[in-house]
Amino acid sequence: MRGLALSVLCLAACGPSAAVQDANLATVGVESVLIRPQGEAGEHGAFIDMAGALTVRIETPDGPLEVRLAEIDTPVPTAAQAWLADRLAGREVSLVYSGARRDRYDRALAQLVLADVAVPDGAASANVDVPEGGDWLQYRLVEAGLARVMTHADNQAHATPLLAAEAAARAADRGLWADPDHRIRDTHPDARAQDVGTAQIIEGRVLDAVQLNSGRIYLNFGRDYRSDFTIRIDAGDAGAFEAAGLTPERLEGQRVRVRGWLIDENGPMIQLDHPARLELIGEDGEAAMAR
Repeated sequence: MRGLALSVLCLAACGPSAAVQDANLATVGVESVLIRPQGEAGEHGAFIDMAGALTVRIETPDGPLEVRLAEIDTPVPTAAQAWLADRLAGREVSLVYSGARRDRYDRALAQLVLADVAVPDGAASANVDVPEGGDWLQYRLVEAGLARVMTHADNQAHATPLLAAEAAARAADRGLWADPDHRIRDTHPDARAQDVGTAQIIEGRVLDAVQLNSGRIYLNFGRDYRSDFTIRIDAGDAGAFEAAGLTPERLEGQRVRVRGWLIDENGPMIQLDHPARLELIGEDGEAAMAR
């Protein structure tokens, strides 16, 4: 597979600065997205087995390779793993790289594309022709409500279409979104204190946004910054938010949706290191494009 590209109808581009979504993206349907993500073609091979909820093992011409599906996570690992195992059984897959290629465990970090054809019985991976096409597994998992978007600073190229798929799944109460335990949280500090040490998606209104002389930014969601929910953006990451139009002046008073790992630092806190994890939310609950 060469010259891989992502095409979303009515969508000009995707990437880190486009992570604050246009309201129209929430209505993008399955047929609006082509089956190939954006990036550079990587390895291909036959599915062997699952090595984790979102980690697959494939047999490539160079030997076995573990692949962690990039830009997503799942709070329903058993269901996600079963769906992937069923979808991948007897199939050939191709990797698409659009960010960091390996994690600290030396697993490949990639978008995973399911080929159009099944692997013939007894055929070696290297002898199977992989056609242009296939199905983008991250998108399908998120669309089915079996995963949610969790980009990283070094892997965030597909935030736009994946967040659109997540919004559609959430609106339809598909999969994890039908379970109150996995729905979007509010900013109540006592409730969020119970979630410390977990990955969450949280919505609320920024009461106060300040940038210190050091360059660090705090978004406060209550009057007591020592106990209420807070977002922290470190000085080294602030420029990316400014480039995306997410300045403290712009964010103050806005409803936002953020996602990340909850820590306990003067109350429940999420540290953001890239803008793809922050969406401006309109009064109708839809994401809005930063201008």
